[in-house]
Amino acid sequence: MFTKKWLSEFFVTFFYIGKIKYCPGTFGSLAVFPLAYFLIYFIVNNKIIIPFSNLTLGEAQLVSIFIISFSICLILLILGTYFTRIYLNYTNLDDPKEVIIDEVVGQMLIIVSVFFSALFANESHLVKYFSPLTINIILLFILPFCLFRFFDVVKPWPINWFDKNIKGSIGIMLDDLLAAIFAAITQYAIVFVLIDITFIID
Repeated sequence: MFTKKWLSEFFVTFFYIGKIKYCPGTFGSLAVFPLAYFLIYFIVNNKIIIPFSNLTLGEAQLVSIFIISFSICLILLILGTYFTRIYLNYTNLDDPKEVIIDEVVGQMLIIVSVFFSALFANESHLVKYFSPLTINIILLFILPFCLFRFFDVVKPWPINWFDKNIKGSIGIMLDDLLAAIFAAITQYAIVFVLIDITFIID
């Protein structure tokens, strides 16, 4: 019989990955990638596309991936806040390291943002220097992972202010949400500067 305590622990530790002794947040972030890309594969393979009259099929597919994935992120954020509050009440701890659902949501958010940026990115000249596989690995894995972990660990202002002053389940989720936003903005800046953004203006 599942208890509320067990369910909250199972959820906030993300299938007990948070119980890993060393760097549980990093392992939590890494665990997001296969799940996120399986979701994307499922959407693409089953041709789940939200129709948009002013977009091409490829653009509509990217937007559909963004909308569906972002909706899942919101659900995880709400459930993560709820179950984290329950788990904190059971453990009487302020910010237990095994709680990694915040890292999961944050990492998922920046992965989602990558697909929205793909609407504007022109990667054609990069093919001169890198294979398409290498480009995808850099843009879809290395950058999202490294940028999010950087902002989550270093916590520059104002992330550190929220981390110190906003306590409880909201505070735990909020600082990683901000880290994801900072990471996404940085990734967009890199894409704009290094990948020769071209705007879709008809």
